[in-house]
Amino acid sequence: MKVANRFSVGAWGRFRRRNGWMMMDMLLAMTFVVLAVTAFLPLMSQTVSFDRRAHIQEALLRQAVSIEATLFQELVYGQEWDVSFDSIRFTTPQGRRKGFLVHGDVLFVRLSDGTYQPLTGGVGTVKGCRILIYPYDKRPFFSQEGQAVAVFLLLVEEESGLSLPITLMVTSLNEGRR
Repeated sequence: MKVANRFSVGAWGRFRRRNGWMMMDMLLAMTFVVLAVTAFLPLMSQTVSFDRRAHIQEALLRQAVSIEATLFQELVYGQEWDVSFDSIRFTTPQGRRKGFLVHGDVLFVRLSDGTYQPLTGGVGTVKGCRILIYPYDKRPFFSQEGQAVAVFLLLVEEESGLSLPITLMVTSLNEGRR
């Protein structure tokens, strides 16, 4: 039985050259990965930013729809309106006193028992999305224009500054009945 020499005289030199090419391949592959990550990092960052902005706009839109529906449903059947810059009070057809109040960037609804419940100001549907109320176009929040009540609100997300205006004109269906 003859044992073959596994390492010939020139094996060391060939091994070293082969290792050198392998290191060059690894260096080239790592360079390609770094370049790809560097190229796609701004794209990923921009995608996350657009996604966050879309979530905030959705939260603003949902809040606006909720406020418009609540204001319209209450005011359309209200009578004997008492309107000021930041509040409105009225009587329901059942004779209860209700209303709305903007205080400290939050819109409150006055319940029939006299207490107030916030409609805005808390955390919205998006984590950390706090929606505030400001006057829209330097107008009062509530004003009476003839037979109608005008509502001008600007919803603003606190952190991003994104905003959505709400303008509403409501004429009471019960104004003629007393």
